[in-house]
Amino acid sequence: MSTSTKILVSLASLVFAASARADLALVPRGPLYADAKGVALKAPEGVGCSSTALVVADTGNGRLVAFDWKDGAVSGGSELKLQQVAYPVRVQLDSKGNMLVLDRKAKRIARLDSKGSFQGWVDPKGVTGVVPVAFKLDSSDNVYLVDVAGSSVLQLDPSGTVTRKVEVPKGAIITDVTVDAAGTLYAVDAAGGLVWSVEKGGTAFKQLSKSLKEMMSFPGYITTDGKGALFIVDQNGSGLVLLGIDGSYLGRRLAIGWAEGTVYYPSQICLTDAGEMVLADRGNNRVQMFSVTH
Repeated sequence: MSTSTKILVSLASLVFAASARADLALVPRGPLYADAKGVALKAPEGVGCSSTALVVADTGNGRLVAFDWKDGAVSGGSELKLQQVAYPVRVQLDSKGNMLVLDRKAKRIARLDSKGSFQGWVDPKGVTGVVPVAFKLDSSDNVYLVDVAGSSVLQLDPSGTVTRKVEVPKGAIITDVTVDAAGTLYAVDAAGGLVWSVEKGGTAFKQLSKSLKEMMSFPGYITTDGKGALFIVDQNGSGLVLLGIDGSYLGRRLAIGWAEGTVYYPSQICLTDAGEMVLADRGNNRVQMFSVTH
């Protein structure tokens, strides 16, 4: 295959991927309002999920709620209330099913086992004064931490050792980061209304998207579906913004409201390999589930 043919095939693949993302739809599959005992959720800000578990950061109640998830069906709803995690706002599940929880009051990331027992703090080794405002895990359980005090994103290995530091671009307010299977790190910037990226091993962010201020009000969370799209939660705009991994704008999904399938001040989302999405619908005191279809 000639070089020109390879380029044409590559461009065609990008066009196809963009088209597929543009056709993406979110089909409501029902909300969760309470735990197994009927205790109502209150302003939940975080959701972490795997193929077998869903953990909700029930922020207003100062607790976590752990649900079982099998074949797309959610059951249970056990309360996990820990002294160390009094104000949970972000949740991630690692490859072993353990929970990492960002606590806004403690300004630290707690590590819990799969049953919810406190195992310690995720504190970067050799670095002091770190104030995390967001974090993500990759498939190898490396932690990517947004340090607002140090104006940087720190990469930590599973033991907590800092392996990379990427400075936040001047004037940017990074509210969240995510990393794809290739190791590319993406950061969403609320000040500029745009997304930055840096390749695996790189140490400087480059602007990926144009300013999206006309498309979103306050981006607070970003993740990737692993299929060529970035999902950005527009917190104040009560919706989702979709981008291609090349930074191209692919449209908005969801809208402000109180009926099923609409949202009010959403916070975190999580996506599964099975094509399911869970959203912390903070302003509506619930968690919503969606099927992602094309």
